[in-house]
Amino acid sequence: MAKRAYYIGSLDGSAPIYKEVPVNASQVIVHGSIVVKATNKASVAAAAAAAGTVWGVAVGNITTGATVTEVDRVKIDVNPMSVYSLMLNTAGTKTSVTKSDVGVLYDLGANAWTANLDDTTGGYLELVDTQTYPGRAKFLIKNRVQVV
Repeated sequence: MAKRAYYIGSLDGSAPIYKEVPVNASQVIVHGSIVVKATNKASVAAAAAAAGTVWGVAVGNITTGATVTEVDRVKIDVNPMSVYSLMLNTAGTKTSVTKSDVGVLYDLGANAWTANLDDTTGGYLELVDTQTYPGRAKFLIKNRVQVV
C-alpha cells in the first residue's frame, strides 16, 4: 500500500499537536488523510476546501456508518506549522515540482493525501520543499481552523 501523507517536521521546530475529535457519519478516514471540520465533526477533505475548514491530518483510521456515537473519534494533528510529505498527482500536465514552485498553493487530487499539480485554484497545500523522494514533496497545509 502506498504511503499517504506523513509528518516530516514543522516550520518552527514545534511538535505535532494531537487532538481527538468526533467524526461525521459515512466517513472513511485513513491515517494520513487531510480532514475538515464540518458541523463540529471531522470529514475527509476534498479539493478546494473552504478557508477556515481544514482541521488537520489524521493519525488514525476510522470508518463510520450512517449514524455515529460518541466513540466515533479520530486523532488528528492540528498544528498549523506541521509539514507533511504528500504524494504528487503526476497523471496531468505538470508531473513534478521545482524550486521555483516553492510557495505555490496546490489543491488536493482525487483523494485526501495527494497534491494535484495541475490545480492551483482554491489550493491550500503550500509547497515548502521539492521532494522527500521521487513522486512526493513537502507541504504546509493552509486554510486551517483556528485551534483554541
